[in-house]
Amino acid sequence: MLDRLLGRAQRLPASAGTLEVMLLERFGLSPDTGTAPYALKADDPGFDAEGWWLHADPVHLRADLDQLRLFDSRHLGIDPAEAAALAEAFNAHFASDGLRLHTPRPERWYLQVQEPPTIATHPLSEVAGRTIDPFLPTGDDARRWGSLMNEAQMLFHQHPVNARREAAGRPAINGLWTWGGGRWAGIDRPVDLGTIQAGIALARGLAAAAGIEASAPPPAPLGLDAPGTRLLIWDACQSAVSDADAMAWCEAAAALDDWLAPALLALRRGQLGELVIDTVDGGRYRVRPRDLGRFWRRAKPLAARILTAPSH
Repeated sequence: MLDRLLGRAQRLPASAGTLEVMLLERFGLSPDTGTAPYALKADDPGFDAEGWWLHADPVHLRADLDQLRLFDSRHLGIDPAEAAALAEAFNAHFASDGLRLHTPRPERWYLQVQEPPTIATHPLSEVAGRTIDPFLPTGDDARRWGSLMNEAQMLFHQHPVNARREAAGRPAINGLWTWGGGRWAGIDRPVDLGTIQAGIALARGLAAAAGIEASAPPPAPLGLDAPGTRLLIWDACQSAVSDADAMAWCEAAAALDDWLAPALLALRRGQLGELVIDTVDGGRYRVRPRDLGRFWRRAKPLAARILTAPSH
C-alpha cells in the first residue's frame, strides 16, 4: 500500500528535514521558534504561559570511549515519583540561579528560566542514540550553560533515586537535554488546516495555540469520514530510526501501510482530493486520484527503503 502510494506520487520540493521544523513551518512559524512552551501546553494546559521555557528531557548518558552517548526516556521507564523527587532536588539546588524544573509527564520535563540564555540547541530527536559532543549548545552563554548542566548531572548522580535504580540494574537518570527554548504566543490558524491527529506533544500544543481540534491518531485503519484537510503524524518509524532498529522500522512501516489502506481506496473513488506524505528526511510526496493511473511507475519496496533510512 505505502509502496504503491509513494511509487505513483509526485515528488514535491524537499521538506524541512526535522519533524519539529516541519511542524513550525506548517503553522506559519519560523524554524527558530521555541517549541518548549507549545509542547508544555499539551502536557500541562495550566502552565505559566508568561515564563520562558526550555525542554529539559530526562536522559541517560553512558560513557562510550572518550564521549558520552545519550539515551532518551523511552529507555528509562521513569515513574512520576522518581521525576518529582529529582525535580525537588534540582529546584532546591538551582533556586538561586533562577531555574525551575517542571515534570508534568514522567518522560517529558521542562525548565523555566528567569534569564533566558543565549544558546543555540538541537532537538532531542537529533541526538537520541548518538554521542552528544557535536550537538552541545553553542552561543555566548554556552560555557555557563554547560557548567550548569554538568552540575545537574552530578546532583542526579548522587541522588537516592539513581542509587535505587542502579541497585536494581536500571539505567540512571543522570542528565537533562535542554533545547527549544522560548515563550508562549498565540498562532493564527492556518486557513488550509482543519484538524490534527497526533500523539506528540508539540503538534497538540501548536494546535491549541491556533485553536484547532487535536486528537490522537486512530489505532487503525485511517478514518476518512471528517471533512476538510487533516494533519496526521505517525512517529513510530522515527523511534525505530533513533534506536537504529531495522526490524522495528519495518514493523512500524508495515503498520503504517495497513493504516493507510483506506486512503488508497478513497483516492480511487474520488472521495479524497489528495494525500501528501512527508517522510521528514527531506522527502515529500503528493498523490492525487489521477496519479494512480501511472501504472508504469514501479514502487520501491520497503526492504529497499530501509537501506536508505537515516542511521546513527
